Amino acid sequence: MTLSEIRDSEILQVMHETYELWSAGLTRADYYHYNSFQRTHDWGRRHLRFLALRHGDEIAAGCKAYEIELTAKGKTYPFLGIGALFSRRKFRGQGLGGRFMEEFIERAEAIGAAGILLFSDIGSEFYEKYGFQELSSLDFSIDLAVAKWRLPNGAKCPAFTIEAVSHAHTEILHRYHQRWLARRPFAVRRSEKYWHYKIAKELFLNQNSGLSWPCLQLLTVKDGYCIYEVGGKTMRILELVDGGVGPENLWRAVLTQANSLQIRKLRGWEGNLRDLEPGFNLKSFLSGDDFQADFRGQIYYSERNWGRTMMLALDNDVEDWFYEFPCPLMELDHL
Repeated sequence: MTLSEIRDSEILQVMHETYELWSAGLTRADYYHYNSFQRTHDWGRRHLRFLALRHGDEIAAGCKAYEIELTAKGKTYPFLGIGALFSRRKFRGQGLGGRFMEEFIERAEAIGAAGILLFSDIGSEFYEKYGFQELSSLDFSIDLAVAKWRLPNGAKCPAFTIEAVSHAHTEILHRYHQRWLARRPFAVRRSEKYWHYKIAKELFLNQNSGLSWPCLQLLTVKDGYCIYEVGGKTMRILELVDGGVGPENLWRAVLTQANSLQIRKLRGWEGNLRDLEPGFNLKSFLSGDDFQADFRGQIYYSERNWGRTMMLALDNDVEDWFYEFPCPLMELDHL
């Protein structure tokens, strides 16, 4: 058995096999189109590969392989990312998942990758057998129903705007994110084409999924942004990036918007909280001459049962990343 790229003539066969696993509420026709545009997108043509482990002439297992870059302390590291790993029904129970991982690791070593990154929805035990280790995978939540915070009379929140995320925001998102990278212990580097690719995926799912896929909203302040989605009375923060404005003003704007929407709970990955170190306390940001609050909203943590962040280090320079807490990766880094 060997690992090789899936040929164009085989794509429909793979899509038929993976539809039930990864359809995200799309019809079959939309699911095929969704994967087709990823392969033909400017970023996808250069950085996305559909790989297969073959048994004779048949595809036995496969995945999406992403060529990405992570950055730390001004140095860039090439990585391979794994997404949408599957085994065909007729070949399940034959240990092909393990064989696939071995072949994938050999491929990463052959091209000089510093590591492999994945976000597991099946727990960590399977990948640990092949040398992967889990980075912290925590969700945070803040109960605003008991926070009892408010702007004092006459006080003003920093100016901010709210818009639905679109391709028109690609340049500004890229610019703020680039500034923010320098202060992260490690992070995924995103080109403007990568941003366009990620936004295109989200827009397609919002417009075509039968699961009421939420529309991403963009809150921007001077030199910073927050990407969030709303479901009921919960605001999920996918990404909170301070590109120079400071976390205080960004969090004030987020909480002001949450209050205007009568949000009862904030949720998100723990990477959004790194700028609150060392105390991880929002109340200090909400006090002072210009903004005061009786803020009782504690931050609660729970282990994620999906998107668990795992890495295989192939370069000694990235070994220290396992000791970073909170894990600095954001939800939009999910492959």
